[in-house]
Amino acid sequence: MVTRWVVPQNFPVRWSRGRSHCHCRVCPSLRLCSGEHARASLPPPSPPSLPPSPPSLPPSLVVSRSHACALTFPHRSYQENSHIYRQTREPSENMASGVTVNDDVIKVFNDMKVRKSSTSDEVKKRKKAVLFCLSQDKKKIIVEEDKQILVGDIGETVDDPYACFVKLLPLNDCRYGLYDATYETKESKKEDLVFIFWAPEGAPLKSKMIYASSKDAIKKKFTGIKHEWQVNGLDDIQDRSTLAEKLGGNVVVSLEGRPL
Repeated sequence: MVTRWVVPQNFPVRWSRGRSHCHCRVCPSLRLCSGEHARASLPPPSPPSLPPSPPSLPPSLVVSRSHACALTFPHRSYQENSHIYRQTREPSENMASGVTVNDDVIKVFNDMKVRKSSTSDEVKKRKKAVLFCLSQDKKKIIVEEDKQILVGDIGETVDDPYACFVKLLPLNDCRYGLYDATYETKESKKEDLVFIFWAPEGAPLKSKMIYASSKDAIKKKFTGIKHEWQVNGLDDIQDRSTLAEKLGGNVVVSLEGRPL
């Protein structure tokens, strides 16, 4: 059996009695050992070892939000991970869909909400109902053109303002709306603003998602509004009793001058 010694190429040598020999002192000759006879018998180098992959979680495992942050930032505390999650996963309502509210929308709401003592001409110009929609680039909520009812139109071009408002709603898209409802109870006559979110079944899914995610943005601009109504079909909104229940329940006896 022949023992093979592995000698590197630039192995240090030692001089003795005028001759050079390998520092390991095992070469058969006294000449300078280059290590070629040892390197020729070496096996091919093995590829570098890769770091072990992390264990995969089973698909049935449900990870909570705090646990997900702990897995992402294991060196942080629970409070720090919760704060990071709120910053990265829970943005503000305007950033949820990237939609902002135009200033004209807020102005229309303030004009309908505040009932100032004004002349008859100014009262006629006040809006009874109005629709809001998304802009073409889907980044702003604006006032929809020619989709409004004025108080002065009632009795002249509009016989029933509520039925006229229902006709303004599109059947294949979503809308936001404000309706100034006039109703009577057993005790008195009242007027209240109603915020309506129109999301019919025939609307595209993408439109429903954008309008639903942007609803809080416009709703928070309508401060002090009491009634909110989400409608998903004509059968619900054509029935006046459904709106009467939103306004006051069984105490409402008439809506827009028409008995229930």
